[in-house]
Amino acid sequence: MARRQEKIPMTDDNQGLVAAAAAQVWRRQRVLWWVYAVNLALGLLGTAGARTQLEQLLKYSLAGESLTKGFDLGMFFELVTVPSANLMRSMGSSLLFALLFPLFMLFVTGGILAVYRDDRHFTTGEFFGASGAFFWRFLRLMLFSLIPFGLLAATFSGVRRLAERLGDRATDARTEFYILLAGGAIVVLLVLLVRLWFDIAQVRALVHNEPRMWPNLWKALGITWRQARTLFRVYLFISTVAWVALAIGLFIWAKLPPTVTPITFLLLQSIVFIQLAARLWQRASAVTWYQRHAAMVPADRLDFTTPAPLAVMEVTHAPAESMEATCPLEPELSEAPVEDTAQRREERGG
Repeated sequence: MARRQEKIPMTDDNQGLVAAAAAQVWRRQRVLWWVYAVNLALGLLGTAGARTQLEQLLKYSLAGESLTKGFDLGMFFELVTVPSANLMRSMGSSLLFALLFPLFMLFVTGGILAVYRDDRHFTTGEFFGASGAFFWRFLRLMLFSLIPFGLLAATFSGVRRLAERLGDRATDARTEFYILLAGGAIVVLLVLLVRLWFDIAQVRALVHNEPRMWPNLWKALGITWRQARTLFRVYLFISTVAWVALAIGLFIWAKLPPTVTPITFLLLQSIVFIQLAARLWQRASAVTWYQRHAAMVPADRLDFTTPAPLAVMEVTHAPAESMEATCPLEPELSEAPVEDTAQRREERGG
């Protein structure tokens, strides 16, 4: 049976994907503000021990005025080396609260994706219900993600050792820097691609209510690989916006005098807020794209921009003998009724 494949022109359905995702984050900005509030609360709790300790140590010290009335980075590094300060004692609590935020984000990921999928206001019960329903599934995905991220970390370590070795042998002192910069840029792009892969896996698990994460992960890899040009371009654009905002914010922070503590606090919190918004922007773009394309195609191995081919039925003509053998014949008329009719006509005529 011969099949004919026709090329169908592709339409740019991804036009406006970044803008649509940004608009969705704006409409559901309540999620962003809640995430930022939790981040701020955990940050304040994590620094409470060090803040209390420094307040007791520097309260009546003239040398500590540069820290109590502002922030002097040189004085802070000098303070760390003072044995009486003992800032390492509060490091345990700071690390604990620092680790709580990624765990919180992992828990509420199901609720965030559900809000962006339905694009409506969720009650507190609906939000945390969706978060709890997918927490253990997303936890398994997070554990799986340690494998590629660990390989990329090992790759960057190898690039750094290679840069050091080639830098020692090269005559130009900038050789090590250029090699490290090029290798680091490639690793960063690969990290972004792995993040995109696992984001698609989470979106697919939520949309299809997929309970098995290992097969879901490989199906998401196929989707990401086939649509890498579109999805990676979207993720790279959003990440670039976040990186530029971070660079501008740190540049302004470095130029501020240490006495303007409120302005410094607002600037740094603005940087944190923009980074969180960019991450949710990426989440919304993944959900929006999946609902536009992948969710409409039942098979994961098909190209989502090409409609599935129609099934072709082959019709064959069987020989006449076989048709007679298979098809029932009409019953033949008997001759007896015909003869009786002829005799009756002769009698009437006579």
